[in-house]
Amino acid sequence: MSNQELINAGMQTMDETDQAIERSKKVVHETIEVGTNTATAIKSQTEQMSRIVNELDSIQFSIKKASKLVKEIGRKVATDKCIMIFLFLIVCGVVAVIVVKIVNPHNKDIRDIPGLAPPAQTRRLLYVRTGEHFD
Repeated sequence: MSNQELINAGMQTMDETDQAIERSKKVVHETIEVGTNTATAIKSQTEQMSRIVNELDSIQFSIKKASKLVKEIGRKVATDKCIMIFLFLIVCGVVAVIVVKIVNPHNKDIRDIPGLAPPAQTRRLLYVRTGEHFD
């Protein structure tokens, strides 16, 4: 091989090497760009996850508070139902007394109905303090 051929072969190898270096630089720049975009996306997603966690904490707190309110309302409803049952029983009793009075208004032998029992008889003392005797 002559000197000129060696020089041409060396120049061609250098050109190929320069092209390979340029391709490598291009790949490095693309990789850096993809890495930057990925880092930005990850940061954005991390912030979004942080907001989601905060919202979940808020939702959990709201659910606990709502659960307590539901229990309290349930207790109040149960109390209201008990009061309604007692009022219903009282109304039924009043209606029963009214029905008995309407059906048989002159029957004085019914002693179970409040207010219809005969008055208590007068009591006599079994002893006298002054020494007097009963007649």
